[in-house]
Amino acid sequence: MNKFSRERVKGFLHTDGRKMVNGDGETIVLRGWGAGNWANPEGFMIGIQQGFGGGMEFGKFALPGRFERGRSMNAAIRELCGSEYAKSFWGRWMRNHLGEADIRLMAEQGYNSVRLPVTAWLFLPEEPEIRFEEESFAVLDEVLDWCEKYRIYAILDLHGAPGGQSALPCDDGIDTVPHLFLEPESRERTMLLWEEFARRYRDRWIVGGYDLLNEPLSGPGWEHLIPDLACFYEDLIARIRAIDKNHMLTLEGAGFSMDMEIFDEYYDPKCRNWCIHTHYYGFSPEPRELYRFLDSSLRWNVPIWIGEGGSDPVSNSIYYEMAAKFDIGYALWSWKAAADQEGHGNGAVLYSLPEGWEAIAEYATKGGARPSYQEAQRILDAMLENLKLEHCQIHGKDARYNLRQPGITLPAAGFDYDPVPGAVSKGEWNYGNAFAFRTEERIKLVLRPGGRPPKKPVIPQTGRPEDRPDPLKTLWVELAEGEYVSYTIREVKKYCAVTAWMRGRAEDGSQIQATVRRPEGDSEGKAKEIELLYSEATKGVQIAALPEGEAWEVRILVTKGCVQIEKIAFSSAA
Repeated sequence: MNKFSRERVKGFLHTDGRKMVNGDGETIVLRGWGAGNWANPEGFMIGIQQGFGGGMEFGKFALPGRFERGRSMNAAIRELCGSEYAKSFWGRWMRNHLGEADIRLMAEQGYNSVRLPVTAWLFLPEEPEIRFEEESFAVLDEVLDWCEKYRIYAILDLHGAPGGQSALPCDDGIDTVPHLFLEPESRERTMLLWEEFARRYRDRWIVGGYDLLNEPLSGPGWEHLIPDLACFYEDLIARIRAIDKNHMLTLEGAGFSMDMEIFDEYYDPKCRNWCIHTHYYGFSPEPRELYRFLDSSLRWNVPIWIGEGGSDPVSNSIYYEMAAKFDIGYALWSWKAAADQEGHGNGAVLYSLPEGWEAIAEYATKGGARPSYQEAQRILDAMLENLKLEHCQIHGKDARYNLRQPGITLPAAGFDYDPVPGAVSKGEWNYGNAFAFRTEERIKLVLRPGGRPPKKPVIPQTGRPEDRPDPLKTLWVELAEGEYVSYTIREVKKYCAVTAWMRGRAEDGSQIQATVRRPEGDSEGKAKEIELLYSEATKGVQIAALPEGEAWEVRILVTKGCVQIEKIAFSSAA
């Protein structure tokens, strides 16, 4: 049984050094989704395209625009549909947005975890007295029951804390100021809410952990409060541990959860059950992108969890397979979102906006005429119905890439990574490549025919991802005699053909040896010898046929001459 299997979802999730382990002490690597919008809506994912921060200049004080976040959406629904409708809306929204069918689909696709973002006011109403909203807890309890039924660990994520913690729209605050760190009452109410979660769920093992704050202090200009964030974690952990000693805690740094500054102490000395939680979007799929987080992990001997992020499916497939070598799991963002007019969106599951939605959008973003109460209720009722999985568009192909299942094609430059030299690849090239891509692994990467190097020097981590050149589309692997690369495929449930597009680069002929083995064992399949004539064009050559198995590693070793490899396809039998 591999460390990604849902069969390992059993018992309280704990940390053991730099690994997460289940109740039986078996290593488990979390692979799942964040259920964005479920109990913390964000306008850009629900069909309101009004720009980041409601169209206001980033980093400036700004009140939320209509439908920009949960609280402004709630106010707009009252304006559009009346108070009674607004009161009943959120229970319907939460139940339809994440139902049993959603959790079942996650399990069927092969995921083992889900991150559940909540906003505080849905559970602790913003009133002078401390009173918890039982309907919201009832909805959460239903989701946890389904998670237990389908073996999906659930991480509780305080995405919107009392007062707001991020200085961003995603924290559902009253403006763009992190009041949690400025107001004693907001700080205390956050503590009380976590204590209530701890009291209610301390005995529920299916709750994999508590994500204490999402993306704290991420808006610019609040870096001076980072010491207050560290103090907040210290105080909150002590209060949670007075009630609940069972659950793993995940701690996020400042700056979109990428700043490691606060990880200069061991935060859970009593229970020793916490991990560093980071977010990462638009990464380059290479090992050095992990280095920024590994130092703190090694220093305190705690795991890393990439609790939010993602890129395109191919990059996800390569990067998260690399991360798994360090037992680093992930939660992609986001499971369900609205589709635009072209059918695209920010989710694995997309719902259609209802007829008449333009009237809501015009009212919310441009001050358009308010639809009648009856018409607004009809439109929102239709949207609530569209949220149900049975009406949604499902991107199953993305799951195959994220989880490395048959039915995918990988660029050759996305070969396996292992921190142990020679474990899965071996090269002798010391001169880099045009993109400075994966240079530390010493595998020669050459420009494809007709390919061009980037016009400007490539500096990792700079610019928007869409503006950066893509080495995966431009570079091929070139192997000399004695060099090899490997590619892993998982969850082979029936025959899987492996085809490589290659060409020989030695005029007297080249030869490869393809070997199949289990990546977590030492049993090897029969080697296959393939002759390649010198060629200017790549040809698809079947190099292996994989039987059913949890995982297979296909190694390509050059035994004669020189070979260039363009891509590898793993095809399921019909």
